[in-house]
Amino acid sequence: MMTRLVTMVACLGALTAFAEIGKVSLMEGKATRTPKEGAATALAVGAAIELGDTIEVSEGNLKLTLTDESVIMLAPKSKLLITEAEFAGQERKGFKALLQSGSLWTKVKKALGGGGYEVSTDRAVAGVRGTIFRIDADALVKTAKPPKARKGSIVRIVEGIVNIKPTAEVAKASTAAAPPPKKKGERVQVAGPTEISADEWEKKFVDLQKNQQIAVGVDLWEIAEYEESAKKDAFAKFVEKNQ
Repeated sequence: MMTRLVTMVACLGALTAFAEIGKVSLMEGKATRTPKEGAATALAVGAAIELGDTIEVSEGNLKLTLTDESVIMLAPKSKLLITEAEFAGQERKGFKALLQSGSLWTKVKKALGGGGYEVSTDRAVAGVRGTIFRIDADALVKTAKPPKARKGSIVRIVEGIVNIKPTAEVAKASTAAAPPPKKKGERVQVAGPTEISADEWEKKFVDLQKNQQIAVGVDLWEIAEYEESAKKDAFAKFVEKNQ
């Protein structure tokens, strides 16, 4: 009896781990889904997405609709790993994904129970509960200080408030100053350049609001207004047409 119970629990755990957490709702081009320790398969409209999947868009754009009706859109050459996804019925308990390359736009449905929603890159972590934002994982950022251009992740806020912080790797490698935390509703003031320790950097974060953006990287923490060019590129046009 005990052996049968253990087997049932194990089976339920396996079903939970590989349960569907969303579907492909629109695709223009070519994309694949690679499950954890599995082979890549071509995606089509209606295809299921599961926890642990790596979604890679080789051509065109892709739209995913999660179980809680949150929406993710991916630009060409984007690669997204679903690292955490927990839903109770249609209610989100938690969701995390890693954007390894490319650009992502997402409209997050507010969770009644406060379930978190987080998208990371190698440089930045963006956490929300209900809002709209875009991330470009590996953008060339023009800077006021030498070097005049460097690689960074750019988070752009379309609606709501998004909490931004550097990844642990960037925090440990950085010496640049980040702006101090702020209360909800306050505008961000960019701090002057001063060296800080890695431990101090890890404590830094900022809440960005509508029409703001931030570039994050090693020794890079630049806040500005949402660039008009990013509102008019090919990916932005796809998003506007299909959101």
